[in-house]
Amino acid sequence: MDQLNCRKIIEQDKNVLSWNEDIRIMHYQTHQEITRANMCVHMNMISIVLQGQKEILGCGTKRTVSSGSGVFMKKGSYLVSDKIEDLEKGYESIIMFFSDNWLQSQIDKIINGKNTLHTQSEEVLNGDIALLEEDEVMNSFMTQIKLYFEGNQDKERLQNLLPFKMRELFQILISAPNGYHFEKRLRSLDTHQNPDLVALMQNNYKENISLEQYAFLANCSLSTFKRKFMQTFKTNPGKWIMQRRLEESYELLKNSEKNVTEIAYEVGFETPAHFIASFKLKYRNTPKKIQQLM
Repeated sequence: MDQLNCRKIIEQDKNVLSWNEDIRIMHYQTHQEITRANMCVHMNMISIVLQGQKEILGCGTKRTVSSGSGVFMKKGSYLVSDKIEDLEKGYESIIMFFSDNWLQSQIDKIINGKNTLHTQSEEVLNGDIALLEEDEVMNSFMTQIKLYFEGNQDKERLQNLLPFKMRELFQILISAPNGYHFEKRLRSLDTHQNPDLVALMQNNYKENISLEQYAFLANCSLSTFKRKFMQTFKTNPGKWIMQRRLEESYELLKNSEKNVTEIAYEVGFETPAHFIASFKLKYRNTPKKIQQLM
């Protein structure tokens, strides 16, 4: 299983620009795809995808980030995939890390006391991930930042500029259409807690991930995860996940026009055959027969 520790990646990359211990910026490039790797994010992170596509699975949500757009992630545990769309160009992004302490010292300057959140749906804003939509002003800013890593630049001079550039980026993101998503995350950083187990499972039971990865997202060991799960749900994770998938599939058979194969994949089964066998065991009938009876 792939493990990505952002702290170690930063320490090993000689081209990372740093301002004290509070701001880090790196230009990330690879020609090797990553599929659902465990990623430990030790500082709050903004990643702007320049080439390829990123997929992130967190406690509360899943986001797909296309080239030209970006994502904000609170520090924590995630499953990430980096996908390559052009073999020659590979995957490329600009990644910026910033500490809670630095943000708290700058928050009044960045937001200026303006609160636009009361008009927005809390349901839309839940979770530790905010998608940053493609924006011409943001793209222009990223083009400038990318130049920091090209040629024989004065590294010390550039590093002293980082606090100013980060504040500029925050202003760009907050002022963008739907910028309240990002502002919401900035305001909530001081309330970050360990993921709620019920929310984690309700949001992700359809995902084809291992129990070890569920434990990783819950920020605990596998044994602790299993113990907490049994205390919360009064059954083991495998049985609960199967039950939820079958219940969801039953509702889809009743209320949608999707066929059995489509439903099998949608609720998280790896093969239609496994779905049909599991469904028949629970409901004493095949999905197709249930669908015909509705």
